[in-house]
Amino acid sequence: MILILLSLIASDTLHINLRQAKEMAIKTNPAYKIDALSHTQSKISLYENLGSNILSPSLSGNYNYSNPGYGIFEPIKGYYFNFSLTQPVFNTSQAASLLQSGINKNAVGYLRKESENQLNYQVESCYLSVLKSQKLFDLRKQGVDRADENMRLVQKKLYLGQASKLDSLNAQVQVAKAKLNYFTSKKDFKVAERFLLNVIGVYRDCEIALEPVETEGKEYAIPPLDSIVEIALKKRPSIKAASLELQESKVAYYKNVLSFLPQVSFKWLWGYGSEEFPQSISEIRDNASKSTGWQGSVGVDFSYPFEFWQSKTTLDKSKLDFLNKRLILAKEIESIWFGYYEIEENLKLAENMFLAAEESDRLAKTQYELGVISAIDLFKVSTDRLEAEITYTNALYDYRLIYTQLQFLIGGN
Repeated sequence: MILILLSLIASDTLHINLRQAKEMAIKTNPAYKIDALSHTQSKISLYENLGSNILSPSLSGNYNYSNPGYGIFEPIKGYYFNFSLTQPVFNTSQAASLLQSGINKNAVGYLRKESENQLNYQVESCYLSVLKSQKLFDLRKQGVDRADENMRLVQKKLYLGQASKLDSLNAQVQVAKAKLNYFTSKKDFKVAERFLLNVIGVYRDCEIALEPVETEGKEYAIPPLDSIVEIALKKRPSIKAASLELQESKVAYYKNVLSFLPQVSFKWLWGYGSEEFPQSISEIRDNASKSTGWQGSVGVDFSYPFEFWQSKTTLDKSKLDFLNKRLILAKEIESIWFGYYEIEENLKLAENMFLAAEESDRLAKTQYELGVISAIDLFKVSTDRLEAEITYTNALYDYRLIYTQLQFLIGGN
């Protein structure tokens, strides 16, 4: 990757393939980095909760001086040190928090994978758009060359009296139309390049040299609609994350329900107090008072019914949200699935049309050389062939792109 960037700096031309483009995006995309950091934060939270459920150490030291005054009591002064270890034995709140942290870590991990899949799809979509727009730009350039050549032939025939003024005007219109299409395709190509550079993290103008991807002759087999929806609901990272978020809401609900249960722990306590500052650690250790024992607490306040009600409402919302996400995914897949077969049929028709246009172009050239048809007729056939190739090119890339989109919806890269 470093060599690619050095090459870019040296030549202002970025030579990459699809795999390298995805790798660059993963390293530079801010949204993906945010999701990665969120995953790290969820891990830290889990470790924090895990530590609090093992042992809770506490260390304090202070100097106290008080003088009640009025000569009744002697002044009180001294140095005090306390150290304690508390081991939770039964605490529903801490146990639930630990379980929630573990669930949240896994859910955020799935969301990170979802972000990676989405970024890969975005890169591939932009990559294919550049290749397609570049191909269309080249074809439109050929259209301008053909229109200019036709214009020269018509002007020559007009001078010889073999063409009419109307033929000349039609030729001018064809040149203008070809140039308009050419400039539009040039703009589309530059915009597609800029989008790709942005998504892979290159924020400067430069030329792009992309390795081609296979499109012609490529057939994609997809499962039946019911099967593909079932696969997506099991495999899609965002659905897995939503399922875990629902589990987390359930844990929070039972945490509030069982909050009335007592909290039990075992505690070790060492205390030391003296008017004189201790000279060594061993002096504190030897003279400290030690105590161990069980401690428990229980309490329910008037907010308990409202907390229970709120957690139940949150759980109900989570269930509906999970169901809604599944329905949205199924709807998206159904739409793309039907669109896939429509584009597949369009590709077959576009291919047949292009092959027929190529054959017509070959026959027209032969007939023109034999003097059977005019240059104007030849230009019309050549133009039809060009438009057929443009339609076929669009269909090829649309076919590859909708398959890529379907794979993303299922949960693949």
